[in-house]
Amino acid sequence: MAGGGLPRLSIVVGVEAVWALAFWWFLARFMAVGLSWLRRKTGIGRGQWAVVLFPRLVRFAHFLAPAIGLIALESFPLSDVYRAVLHKVLAIYAIGLIGLAAGNSVAAVGDTMLRSHPLNSSDPAASLRSRKLHTQVKMATRVLCFVIGLLTFSAVLMLFSEVRHVGASLLASAGILGMIGGLAAQKTIGNIFAGLQIAMAQPVRLGDIVVVEGEWGTIEEITLTYVVVAVWNQVRLVLPITYLIEHPFQNWTRHASDLLGIVHVHVDYTMPVEEMRTYLLEICRKNPLWDGRVAATQVTQATERTMEVRLLVSAQDSSKAWGLRCAVREQMIAFIRERFPQCLPKIRAEWEAVGKKSSGDLPDG
Repeated sequence: MAGGGLPRLSIVVGVEAVWALAFWWFLARFMAVGLSWLRRKTGIGRGQWAVVLFPRLVRFAHFLAPAIGLIALESFPLSDVYRAVLHKVLAIYAIGLIGLAAGNSVAAVGDTMLRSHPLNSSDPAASLRSRKLHTQVKMATRVLCFVIGLLTFSAVLMLFSEVRHVGASLLASAGILGMIGGLAAQKTIGNIFAGLQIAMAQPVRLGDIVVVEGEWGTIEEITLTYVVVAVWNQVRLVLPITYLIEHPFQNWTRHASDLLGIVHVHVDYTMPVEEMRTYLLEICRKNPLWDGRVAATQVTQATERTMEVRLLVSAQDSSKAWGLRCAVREQMIAFIRERFPQCLPKIRAEWEAVGKKSSGDLPDG
């Protein structure tokens, strides 16, 4: 009887497992179809909050359905061993669902704040505020999700006294392992604090124009461990998050996006500077990249051969400033070449005439 009862019990458990899986699948499909029908009939997912929350609620419902199925399994006649395993699985699943709900809530709040402050604003002041908010919200969201994941994993480990005891023994007895773990944790914690420092102090923001490692580019992405700079030639420069804390760099849009562009032109001393000053104003007035603030012509240096003239122009952002500088340089050189070709840089030299030979050296005629 005992030998025949064991296969029969296995068959019963197998049939119950199949029914449980079918029940889970039915619940998941029922929730998905029900939520889709509710959204289609009522329009509940069309508001600003609903657009952010509804897709997350649908995904959360897919994870919640197996939990309902696990709870329903308790009504089946299970042995003590299976029931203990079921309780442990339910506890793990409940902790995971709590962590998932907390992470989704943080992400939903962050997405809602970002949607209300888009980056592509035509107003420079609004764009600056949006980039500041995006940097803070994204960094804070990543840090909070990391903390929630760490707490969730720790809570799952606390369910197993054996693992907790073994982990404590290893950390207490293995000095080398503890030192390696401490160094690794120090690096990880250092990156997290560097990310928090960047989020709060904001030496850089998303969309800032920076010069790092001799490369000019735009801050494209900031994570807990690295920063991505989109260089002007479409190359991506990836830097550790601590680089921006430990190394100096240039930020061209720290307080505002408008910039001054400088063009240096070397001309001869005979060049009338007032003519260059007048023509620079003419160039800027015809160029749509100029913002109308600054258009100055100054002699900044004089060498033994030429004088250096600095042409200072202003633009709304770095891209426009670069284009305006190139246009000013090209047109000013053409102006000097066509109107004052004698004022182009030249090298002067004096030649001393060789004197005639003295009459005593002349041959007799």
